[in-house]
Amino acid sequence: MGAVRLVLGGAILGLFWGGFQRTIATSDNVNGLCDSSPCVCDQHGRLTCDCNNENQELTLSAEGERKLSPHTSRITVRNCSSVILTNSSLESMTGLRSVELINIVNLTLFTRSFVLSPKTSRAIISIHSANIDILPSFVFRGDMESISFENVHIGLISAFAFANLAGTDTLRLEECEIDSIEEQAFKKFDVNYLHIIGGIFGGNQVPSRAMNDIEVFTTFRMDGVKIGVIRSSGFVIKKPKTLSIQNCIIDTLESEAFDITTRGGVLIKNNRFNNVAAGSFLSIRRDSTSIGVSLPEITFTNNSLGVFEEGSIMFDRSSFKPIIDNIFINRSCDCAMLSLWKNNLLNYTNVYTRFYTGNTQLSINSLEAIEEGTYLCINYDNNIINFQDFDIHNCTMGNSTIIWLIIIVGIVLTIIIGIVMIIWCCRRRRNHVQKRWMSVPTTAPDVVSKKNGVIGRDGSSSSGPVDSRITMVVPDGRLYRETEFHVIVEKAEPLTTEL
Repeated sequence: MGAVRLVLGGAILGLFWGGFQRTIATSDNVNGLCDSSPCVCDQHGRLTCDCNNENQELTLSAEGERKLSPHTSRITVRNCSSVILTNSSLESMTGLRSVELINIVNLTLFTRSFVLSPKTSRAIISIHSANIDILPSFVFRGDMESISFENVHIGLISAFAFANLAGTDTLRLEECEIDSIEEQAFKKFDVNYLHIIGGIFGGNQVPSRAMNDIEVFTTFRMDGVKIGVIRSSGFVIKKPKTLSIQNCIIDTLESEAFDITTRGGVLIKNNRFNNVAAGSFLSIRRDSTSIGVSLPEITFTNNSLGVFEEGSIMFDRSSFKPIIDNIFINRSCDCAMLSLWKNNLLNYTNVYTRFYTGNTQLSINSLEAIEEGTYLCINYDNNIINFQDFDIHNCTMGNSTIIWLIIIVGIVLTIIIGIVMIIWCCRRRRNHVQKRWMSVPTTAPDVVSKKNGVIGRDGSSSSGPVDSRITMVVPDGRLYRETEFHVIVEKAEPLTTEL
C-alpha cells in the first residue's frame, strides 16, 4: 500500500507542476506581444510577426504591456515599415535559438539590442532586406553561432559595433551597402568564417583599423565588393587558413592596407585596382606558427591596374612564393613605357630594401626578380593586347621599318649621286677634248677653192678643193693637228669702167 500511495502522490504532483508551468507561460503572454494583431505565438515558443507591408510600427521590448516572453525560442518579423529592438530586449530569453528580421523598411537598433543571456548558446542572428541608419556600439554580445546581413543598407557602423562575440562560427555581409565605417568597428573577436560578398563596404573609405585584431580560423573572403580608399592597416586580421580577394573594385590602396597574417596560401584574382601605392600588399605575411619546408603561394592573376609605381605589387618574399600573371594595365600601350611597367611589377629591389631597412635576414631569393608572365594594355584600336604582340607590331617592327627606309633612301641617293657624277665627268671630258682639237682660227674656211688657189700636199696645185688644215707627220707615227695654214691670194685686174 505504501508503494501505491507513493506512485499516486508522484502522479498528482506531476500534474500539478505541469499545470503550474502552463499557468506561468500563459500569464507571461497575457496582454503581451503575442496578443497584438501582427504577431502570433505557438506552443513551442516561436513568435512570428507579419505586418503585410502595412504602415505599422512594431516594438520588440522586454518591458511594457506588449512585452516579449522570456520563454521565446524563435523570433521572426517580416514586411514591417518600422521595427524597434530596444536595449536588452533579448537578454532574458534563456532558450532563444534565432532572430530573423526580413523586409524591414526602417530597423532601429540600440546599444545591447542583441545582447543575449549567458545561458543562451548557438543563437542565429539574420537580417535580410532592411535599412539601418546606425549600427550602434556594443550592439552584439553573447554566444552567437552566426550573424548574417543580406541586402541591408547601413548608414554608419559605429566603433565596437561588432565586438564581444564568443564562439561565432560565421560573420557574413552579403550585398550590403555600408555608407560609413568608424575605426575599430570590428574589434577583437574570433570567428571561423568572415565573408564580405558583393555590395559596397565603407563608402568613400575604410579607415585604419576598421577591422582590428580579429582572429579568423578558416577563411577570410572578399568577393565582388566595391570600396573607395583602404587606408593603411584598414584590415588587421590574424591566422586565416585561406585569404581570398576576388572580383573586387577598389579605388585606392594605401601602403600596407592589408595587415594580415595567414596560415596558408593567398589568392588575389579578377580585381580592379585604380590606384595602388608601393607596398600595399607587403604586410600580408605568413603566421610564425605555420612555418613549413616550402613557401606557400600568393597568386596575383587576372587583375587590372590603373596608376601604380615600383613596388605596388610587392609581397613578403620570405613568407610566400609570388605568382604574377595576366595583369591588365588599364592604360594606352606605349612603346617607351612597356619595359618600365614590367620592371615596376617584377623587379622592386630598391623599394623592397627601403621597407626593410636594417633587416639583415633578407635572403638573396627575396630580391630576385619574379618570373615574367603575361601583361596586357589597350592598343590604338581600344582593344586589349599583350605587351609582346604590341611590341612586335608597333615597336620592334616600327624600328625595323625606319631602318630599312633609311637604308633604301641611302642607296637611292648614292645611285643618283653616282649617275650625276658620271654624267658630269663625261661632259667635262668631252668639253676638254673639244677645246684641245679646236681649229685656229675658228672662222677660217675648211677648204680653199680652186679659184683662190690651192696648196697641195706636195706643193703643187690641185684640180679640186682640199682640206685647208695641214696634217703633220711626226717620226713616232702619231698624228697631230698642230696648226692651219691660210693662203690668201691677192691679184690686181684692170678696171673696165671708163672714167
